[in-house]
Amino acid sequence: MTLIDLGELTEPTDPQPPRPQRRPSGRGRQWPLALMALAMLVVLTAAAPPAARVHATVPGGLAADLFLSEDHIFTITPAPRVTDGSRELTAYARPRRATVTPQRLVPLWRMPVAPGIRFFRMEDTAAGVLLSLVPSQDLGRSSETILLDAATGQQRWRSAGFGTRDASGRVLLQTWAVQQSTTLRSVEVATGRELWSRTLPPSWVEHHQRDGVIDAIVVSTAAGDVEVLDARTGQLRDRLPAADSTGYQQSSVVDDLLLVVRNSRTITAYDLAGLVPRWQTTVPLADHVTRCGALLCARTNRGGTHVIDPVAGDVRWSTSEDGDLLRVTSTRALAQLGESGLVTLDAATGEVVTEYGSWETVASYEQELRLLGIHLLPEVGAVLARLDPAEAQPRRLDVLPGVVGDCQSRYDLIACRRQSGDFGLWQLPD
Repeated sequence: MTLIDLGELTEPTDPQPPRPQRRPSGRGRQWPLALMALAMLVVLTAAAPPAARVHATVPGGLAADLFLSEDHIFTITPAPRVTDGSRELTAYARPRRATVTPQRLVPLWRMPVAPGIRFFRMEDTAAGVLLSLVPSQDLGRSSETILLDAATGQQRWRSAGFGTRDASGRVLLQTWAVQQSTTLRSVEVATGRELWSRTLPPSWVEHHQRDGVIDAIVVSTAAGDVEVLDARTGQLRDRLPAADSTGYQQSSVVDDLLLVVRNSRTITAYDLAGLVPRWQTTVPLADHVTRCGALLCARTNRGGTHVIDPVAGDVRWSTSEDGDLLRVTSTRALAQLGESGLVTLDAATGEVVTEYGSWETVASYEQELRLLGIHLLPEVGAVLARLDPAEAQPRRLDVLPGVVGDCQSRYDLIACRRQSGDFGLWQLPD
C-alpha cells in the first residue's frame, strides 16, 4: 500500500510530441503457444502424487484483508453480528511444518478494530507486534502506532503518529494533516519512551536508510524549504532554502540523492550529504521522481514517465503510457505498461522487445531479490514464475491450486485469494 502525495500541477509550456511506438517483436507474438504448452505442463503436474510442503489456508472472505509478517499471518475481517463497520484483527502463527494437505490455521488471538481504521504496516519485533494505522477518512482521528504482545494481543503501548521502525530499536513517528503542523517523534520500540520530538510546519517527510538503519530524515515544507535532520537526535544537519519560485515543488530521496522537482519541469539532484548540487535536467512535465531499478523515473499524475540516468541526469527515453519499471539490467528492463501489460524493454531506448501476455506481478512490500508473477488458468489456479528481464521468458516455480489473484509476497511466503474466498498461503520454493 502506498501513500500518494497529490500536488498542484503546472501546465507545460512546450509539450513534447508523443514518441512513436515500435511494433512488438515476433517473440512477443509467440507467447500464446508458450502458454498452451505451460497449461499442458500444469495438467501433467497436477496428476502427479502430492508432495509434502509448507502450505495452509487462512479464513477470510471477499471483504477480508491479509497481511504477512516474519512470524505471523494477520487478517482483517468484518466483525460478526454487527453492521456499523467494525472489524476484527486476527493473528495466526506462521506455518513451518511441511504437510501433504494444506493446514488450517488456528487463531492465536483477536482484537476489535473500530470503523474507519486502515492498517498500513504490521511488523514482528523482539518486543512484540508493531501496528501502524491511519484513518480511512477524516473522522477526527489521527494516525496511530501500537505495540501488542505477540502471544496474547494485549496492548503494551500506543502513541499518536504513523510509525516506521528500523534495525536500531527505534520507531520514528509522524503526524500530519492538511494545513496543520507536522510532529516528528522518536521512541523506543520496547517501551514507547520518547527519545526526541520536533514540531514543524506542514511538511512531507521521507527517510534515508543505511545498513537497515534510518540515518536521515528529509523534511519538505509546504513553503518550499528542504531540511535534513539527524534521525538519532532530531537535530538539523543541512537546509536547502526555498527557490525563488511560486510553482509546484516536490522532493524525494533515492539512494544518496535528494531529487527536487520545481515548476513541474526542472529536476535538480543534490548529494544528500551536504546538499551539494550534482546535476539538473528539464522535462516537459513531471510531478515526482522515484527509483526504477538502477534508473530514475520522473512521473506525472496524468500518466507518462521520463527515464533518467541517476549519475549524469540524462533523459534516456520517455513514454506517454502509465506504467512501472519493475527491474532494470544494463540492457533490458521489465515493465508493466498500461494496456501493453508485462513487457521487456530495451533499457537504452524504451522500445518493446517482448510481450509476455497475461502475467500479473505479485505485490511485494519490501525489497525482494526476486520478482514474481502469476498466470491464471481457469479451473486450475495460478502458475507462479520468476520474472527476470535477462531471461527470455518467465521461469516457472510452482502451481498454486484454486488461486484467482490478489497475490502478495513477503518473508519467503506468498499468499493469494482463492476461489472459495479464503486465502491460500505457500512457502516459496528455493
